[in-house]
Amino acid sequence: MGVRSLVNWLASHRNTISVAGLLSFAGPATFFVGDLSVMREPTLWAVATITLWFLMYGGLLWSLLLIFGYVLLRLDPHHRFARGALTLVFATAAVLLADLATAGRVRSQLKQGVVASQLTMQLYSTSFTMTMSLLFFAHLRSSRMGEAAAMRLAAAQAAHLESRRRAAQMRLQAVQARVDPNLLFDMLESVKRCYEEDASRAEQLLDELIAFLRAALPRLRCASSSVASEAELARAYAQLRALAGAAEVSMTLDVSREAMNAQFPPGVLLPLLDDALRKRGGGCDLAVTRHRDECRVVLGLPARPSEAALDRARALLGELYGASATLAIGTSAGAATTSIMVPFEHA
Repeated sequence: MGVRSLVNWLASHRNTISVAGLLSFAGPATFFVGDLSVMREPTLWAVATITLWFLMYGGLLWSLLLIFGYVLLRLDPHHRFARGALTLVFATAAVLLADLATAGRVRSQLKQGVVASQLTMQLYSTSFTMTMSLLFFAHLRSSRMGEAAAMRLAAAQAAHLESRRRAAQMRLQAVQARVDPNLLFDMLESVKRCYEEDASRAEQLLDELIAFLRAALPRLRCASSSVASEAELARAYAQLRALAGAAEVSMTLDVSREAMNAQFPPGVLLPLLDDALRKRGGGCDLAVTRHRDECRVVLGLPARPSEAALDRARALLGELYGASATLAIGTSAGAATTSIMVPFEHA
């Protein structure tokens, strides 16, 4: 419970500081107005003297309430009786210390004829200030309960989001398990045809198929992937399409070093690439950059993917990242550019 810890707590609880100040100066402000109305000789010196005493009193009480309030929160007694007893002790201590340190104000009030009895004035001041102190500790307790409730809500929301992400990742795996075998069978059929026509080309196609499977099979064993893995998978698939002779296909990659190990969900790029290449062959390019806490993936395609493919990609991104992820697409002369933004996370 060092000074630095107290300062950090005060910096993060500005509302508590304001409440403590308002309650600490409620008594002095009330007494000051009353004193002015009944002073015998309200000279400038007398008014200044009373003002300074009340400022000192309110400032000291303000400081004591914050210090004792911080200590009470750090002790955090769980038993209701212990918490109530400590609250009463700290409130009483704050009031008595403030009263003892500024006892001279009562003598000034007696001198000006503001009060008739020092004891009566002390009792009245103490009871009023005690009420304000207890109100502060009640506020502190209420604030603590509100913070705890907010933390529980944030934890519940984080757990809910994590469960949604796990469910989405499981659906991704299910989709991959359905799509990848079909693609494998198509490519094996292409290899068979190539062996009948051009054995050397068939060997190249088989090598690319092996490279594609090396990139694709880990996606079936885990629910997450990286930018580097997804980029290699896209390149391998484009090469497969080119060697299969279905169309003239090429793929260029431009992945920044900062984004290479960024996490990126599987099942987003490949379906968009496949959907576009089934419509038209041509050049494709994939550029990935990192902008602070975001990862930007730009996929250039020879044709615009279908709305169904785009909607599926948006749905998967939404389930994994919520509103933090976006997918936008632009078209020009038949070609399409898909821009995907996701939060940056290390894979």
